[in-house]
Amino acid sequence: MKNIIIAAGAAGALAFCVSVTQAQQLKGEYKLGVLEPLTGNLAAQGKLHLEGYELMRDLINTRFGGVMGRKLVLVVGDAPDPTAAASEATRLATREGVKIITGTFSSILCGAASEAAARQNVIYWETSCVDPRFTRRGLKNVFRTEIDGVGFGWYNVEFIAKYLAPRLGKKPNELRIAYIAEDSSYGQGVTEAARERAKKEFGMQEVALEYYTYTTNDLTPVILKLKNANPDVLHHIARDQDAILFWRQAREQNFEVKAVVHAGATGYGNPGFGKALGNESNGPFALSEPGVAFLVDKLRPDGQKIEHAFREALKAKTGSDVPAGGHQLAAGGLWLLKVVLDAAKTDELDKFRAAVMKMDVPVGSLMNGWGVKFDESGQNSNERVQHYMLQWQNGALVTVWPEEFTSSRAKWMPLGPWNQRK
Repeated sequence: MKNIIIAAGAAGALAFCVSVTQAQQLKGEYKLGVLEPLTGNLAAQGKLHLEGYELMRDLINTRFGGVMGRKLVLVVGDAPDPTAAASEATRLATREGVKIITGTFSSILCGAASEAAARQNVIYWETSCVDPRFTRRGLKNVFRTEIDGVGFGWYNVEFIAKYLAPRLGKKPNELRIAYIAEDSSYGQGVTEAARERAKKEFGMQEVALEYYTYTTNDLTPVILKLKNANPDVLHHIARDQDAILFWRQAREQNFEVKAVVHAGATGYGNPGFGKALGNESNGPFALSEPGVAFLVDKLRPDGQKIEHAFREALKAKTGSDVPAGGHQLAAGGLWLLKVVLDAAKTDELDKFRAAVMKMDVPVGSLMNGWGVKFDESGQNSNERVQHYMLQWQNGALVTVWPEEFTSSRAKWMPLGPWNQRK
């Protein structure tokens, strides 16, 4: 990790080959606040994120020298809704005395949590929420390691125009695109970014736009409108149960489309989609962190080392060496936080922020193949936060793009009839 620390402007180096016994030499504890939705509708993803944090915490403590030479301790708060997120952020700052809070997975929660942290003069380190507004509020204490909704939309259209279009036998401007999404800031942010790029840069033909409440129990009216619109590609940004509901009802209505593209670790990117549908889930694409068939050895040496270490830890705990997207977002964000704290040697906001702004790390250097280059708003550059397109293939999310990072290839292009997706 030496090159990363030098890029951050710190003296000395952080070596990957820290001995396991170094954990015994850690002096004191460093408490970090973690906010996740552990109950309520978002609990499945919140628990995945927390598990990712815990696995990375253990690696940091046992193999990588702790945080600033201290043992990293997580102080956890449950944030099922914005009110609870603000309340728990305040509790972590005032009662637990943490100087940094991380979380919260959801675009529904991150705004309230980070504003509460700002009122307490506490750093807020977001690892997942993609609401584009999050880093546009002028809050100097707010940072985001993950791509934002604009980036998700950018990557989706990149994939559709440069990968899907030729495989569907069409030029990008010949594609008919339908957009549907749940109506939160997440769904709207990704969708509007995709719509803008698809039209302005590639001239794609928009044939439908529908927003809905993700707690809906019937998407049949939306599906019937889509059948009439007859799109080539469906750009669908979903939460969790609404993706499952849509897929089941689309089959009931025999709605056929050449490709379905999603972004994020929710909806089609959630392992629960495959668990609920089995092989009937075959076909949709989800932009996320790397899944099955990802070639770790295509990363830079530093990225390979931390990626291999995390996957080994995950397998020891769960029996699987393929992390879920939620695991990777949390763990990747926490690893980068450790790198920054070790460089800054303090959680004092001005010095911490200066260390963040000095970082300039190429793609492939960190977990998930990420790089680092924050702008003044506290947003990591979308171009550095490398993302991957995964496809549901026989109950697993398989990495299919960019092709240089995977040993597998996409199937069902076009999707074809429902009974032929095997």
